[in-house]
Amino acid sequence: MQPSRVGTVALIITRLKDGDMKTDNPLLIEKISDDREIELFEAAVEAGETSPLGMVYEFRDRKTKEEDEFGNYVEELLSQPFIKTDIQKHAVDWLKSKIRMEQFQKTEREATEIIAQYAFRLFLENPDRLDFFLAGPSAKVRIRIFDIPCVQGEADKEDSKAA
Repeated sequence: MQPSRVGTVALIITRLKDGDMKTDNPLLIEKISDDREIELFEAAVEAGETSPLGMVYEFRDRKTKEEDEFGNYVEELLSQPFIKTDIQKHAVDWLKSKIRMEQFQKTEREATEIIAQYAFRLFLENPDRLDFFLAGPSAKVRIRIFDIPCVQGEADKEDSKAA
């Protein structure tokens, strides 16, 4: 049976100097599975942005803020005492949909984490593999490795996540 879905997981790595040995040690600093975020990251890299991940984080923050504002609007609608029942129904349906989406996103984040850790180990075994596929019975995942210069704030952010 042919896999039915092809997703992409982008691994963003940087290299840290290892003290006296002067060797480069790859450090996985971010995993991205959202196609829009990957495109934004790629465009930022191609444009020569010094902190391409910053663009992704700003995009996420903006998206979260917009979703929160809309959620607050729906909650406010539902709290109105004389709102039409069809509007109430649409608002409740939206809330149910939002809950399902959040559950899906949580599952996707967990899967991305597992895939990214495995793909990073494969990359460490063969650093020339920068674009490859992992396949399972029902899905195929494209792995893309982006090696960016070390930006102290981004490496620190990943170190604090690991702790």
